[in-house]
Amino acid sequence: MIDLKKLRENPERYQQKTKEKGIDIDFTKLLQLDTNARQLKKQIDELSHQRNTISKEIPQLQKQGEDTSDKIAKVKEIKNQLEEKENEYKEIIEEFNSMYLKIPNPALDDVPFGESDDENRVNSYVGEKPQFDFDPLPHYELLEKRQMLDQQRSAKVSGARFYYIRDGLVLLHMALLHYVVNKLVKKGFSPTLVPNLVREKSMLATGFFPAEENEIYAVNEGEDNLYLIGTSEVSLVAQHLDETIDKEKLPLRYIGYSPCYRREAGSYGKDTKGLIRLHQFEKVEMVSFVSPEDSEKEHQFLLDIEEEIYQELGIHYQKIDICTGDTGFHAAKKYDLEAWFPGQDTYKEITSCSNCTDFQARRANIKYKEHKEKDYLHTLNGTVISMRPLIAIVENFQTKDMKIKVPKVLQPYMGVEEI
Repeated sequence: MIDLKKLRENPERYQQKTKEKGIDIDFTKLLQLDTNARQLKKQIDELSHQRNTISKEIPQLQKQGEDTSDKIAKVKEIKNQLEEKENEYKEIIEEFNSMYLKIPNPALDDVPFGESDDENRVNSYVGEKPQFDFDPLPHYELLEKRQMLDQQRSAKVSGARFYYIRDGLVLLHMALLHYVVNKLVKKGFSPTLVPNLVREKSMLATGFFPAEENEIYAVNEGEDNLYLIGTSEVSLVAQHLDETIDKEKLPLRYIGYSPCYRREAGSYGKDTKGLIRLHQFEKVEMVSFVSPEDSEKEHQFLLDIEEEIYQELGIHYQKIDICTGDTGFHAAKKYDLEAWFPGQDTYKEITSCSNCTDFQARRANIKYKEHKEKDYLHTLNGTVISMRPLIAIVENFQTKDMKIKVPKVLQPYMGVEEI
């Protein structure tokens, strides 16, 4: 969440930054609720002090034989006033928090302005597009012909946007996983298998609730009230809920591997074929916890890792500076890498890399300590692999006879040069 003190000092800035992200919030009402809540809190504190003072006087006066009926009546009167004002305060705070939690993380000032992903900027192109002496197939056609992908049977079992993948494609996926995990471990990341089901507090703390609640699958049977994660970022960040970390231990770097589940709400008609938009997929995610002064440097560090991986794989991509309207709810700055998909004659996102500044840390109450001083740290995240890089390999490394060459860096994990 944003710093409430800074919001009070400069509401115009947050109103503008919220508008830039395409989110509509009535800041006039929000600030009035804040004012009313503070006034009520002051009245409640004054009444509580008055009640406590009188309550302490009553036993002493009774010992002296004085009539205390007026004071007892006054205590009862104050108690009723307190109950009324506390109920009013509770209602106002609930309404305030409901609005306050919907304020997004403001985009940093150097983020390009734009209303949607149509206005994202290409920062650079890396590598060369592959050349073919045949018409390359989209991955779903090639894989279905090779019987490595079966979405007809998965639709029968689970519905649309699920899959069975088999044989060489599974082995290629595992090779890719081993390659990136080994690389990240050498760079100081802690490999982590995470809970796939989390509590509502974890979703709120990481900013996925309420902003992306329509994307999340819920398990509300009996007393469970758990939610399936759409990324291991949720579990990796939420593990440090309400903790204070010594600054000497920073940065903390994790690499999380998990299944991910997304409703893909609002994506009707988009990428209906193949393995681009799925309700279930596997992903490897980087998450870092750093001090604020190291935030920008860490963001570049994560981005450099993503670029290093796709350069080693030999996949041509474009680096994208994400505009204000597409940074998402909890990111202050974001980069995407979009790989070239020759079978579809287009670029598609394969990774994203976000600096969330102190936004998640405030919601999750995660601080760092330096000497006796405490403050909120910064969190960052970056996708390493998912299904999309896997199918980018399929489309870029296909051959005329519908085989798939294995990138050289993956061959030691595969033991073969093609599948």
